[in-house]
Amino acid sequence: MIAEDEWLLASDLATFFADMGAIILGPVATVEQAGRHAKKAEAAILDIDLHGRKVFPVADELMRRNVPFVFFSGYDEIAIPEHLRFASSLSKSSNRVSLIDALFPQEHSVEPATVGQPVAAAEDVVALLPKLRLTARLLLEDAGASDRLVEHTLERALEDIDNRPADSSIADWLNAIMRRIAQLRGASLLH
Repeated sequence: MIAEDEWLLASDLATFFADMGAIILGPVATVEQAGRHAKKAEAAILDIDLHGRKVFPVADELMRRNVPFVFFSGYDEIAIPEHLRFASSLSKSSNRVSLIDALFPQEHSVEPATVGQPVAAAEDVVALLPKLRLTARLLLEDAGASDRLVEHTLERALEDIDNRPADSSIADWLNAIMRRIAQLRGASLLH
């Protein structure tokens, strides 16, 4: 979901993520619209101030559902409520890679499980597919080649499942496989 009241910026973000295969909810420009989409969102970029209203109630709903989000603001001095300070906060001058990293941080640290989120969620390959596709798109930029890279990554993971390092999360392991394949076969995936 993209909640942004600057139309050009919202359109640019929507195009960028849609080109990577994301299904865009919005862009929306009001807290009410964002609230309606928050019930279905799987990730969100939230402008803190939408036409003079703070987006914090929407962030609360996303947090309750364990949905990753990032605050995206043009203001330096907005007080974020204490219970939301864990969320990434980027300025509107941040690049797109920073947005992806903020939404889907590398999973090197073990996050505590919250009520309603089973510990095994970090090991759910299906839930990782959107992130894998975004990573592949950043590596290759071509949509078809990116999809082939994800396919090859999953095939290689199935072949090597018995060799997965015990101290590595599924996400880290799949990302390492993907980067190796991209380095070795990236150009051939374009055809």
